[in-house]
Amino acid sequence: MSDAPLLLSSEIPSSSPITDLAVVEMGGTSLVVCTDLNGAVWTWDPQRDLWQKRLMAYAFAGDPLAVQYPDAENELDSVAAAVSGGRVLLAAGGSEQGSALWDLESGEVLRGAMYGDPYVGSMATLTGEGPPLFVTGADAGVRVWGLSVEEPLVELPDSDIDGICAVATARINGRSLVVAGGGDVGVWDLAGDEQLASFYPDDGRIEAVAVSRIADRPIVVAAAEPGEIYVWGLSGDEAEGPVHDPITGHEGGICAMDTATVGNRSLAVTGGEDATVRMWDLAEGVGIGAPLTGHRGGVAVVRTTVLRGREVALSAGRDGVIRAWDLAALLS
Repeated sequence: MSDAPLLLSSEIPSSSPITDLAVVEMGGTSLVVCTDLNGAVWTWDPQRDLWQKRLMAYAFAGDPLAVQYPDAENELDSVAAAVSGGRVLLAAGGSEQGSALWDLESGEVLRGAMYGDPYVGSMATLTGEGPPLFVTGADAGVRVWGLSVEEPLVELPDSDIDGICAVATARINGRSLVVAGGGDVGVWDLAGDEQLASFYPDDGRIEAVAVSRIADRPIVVAAAEPGEIYVWGLSGDEAEGPVHDPITGHEGGICAMDTATVGNRSLAVTGGEDATVRMWDLAEGVGIGAPLTGHRGGVAVVRTTVLRGREVALSAGRDGVIRAWDLAALLS
């Protein structure tokens, strides 16, 4: 195994910018699901470097208004995915389309959208006990929903954050947490009926959020458009102050972020308008190593996962290329 940080890279066959991606484990291998700027859904098998375009049935087919738009197609730019009952489920929506759920392999709509549904700013999956849940962030608030159309959408209280464009989930100390960011940051415990905490950046719009830990201490991490990373403590049912001053380093705004724990170090990995990927130590509030270069244009999405038994960060964006960075190699 090479100790070079770049494990592999691959370009989407459409050569279009990649707008979002999700990763699932199926049959012992990883499958990457992504959307491109044309609103199309693609999958990438990194083991075989195999791309496949996936045709998803029109999400609004069950809406009576759909007959007025016979040539309409899906316009998807946010995705989440989960494995349930031996199949991959795709939840997706976009800035011009509400969220829906599909069987990825067949393209069948399992839970359709309706005209008038809130447009999607971001999506995430919550897995753990029981069937997977999906979280949608939109201007109308944060909604949690399941596989069955008989299960109602649950709108989280006080989630009308201005311009939500980032949501994330985590299971921390047995609690199912949802965090959303836009003009500010909110955190909810799905077992409760109130917002757990709120955080406010000094400046700029929040572009990405996560819940992580420093040792046993839960933290909320948020990346702001001006190029700052905020780290706040989260103790019990109360918000704590910042762990340290905002972290800076990108030459321009931050577009994407995810977190990971490698060894005993809590990390954030970010992608920026400056076409670089960077790694940060969340406990110390400092950058790790040199910027990772190679992308042509801004990095729109970063996801941490495991490939080939290695903790990696996947980055993608305007150049239509997914790159897999070996996080352990970056720490050595």
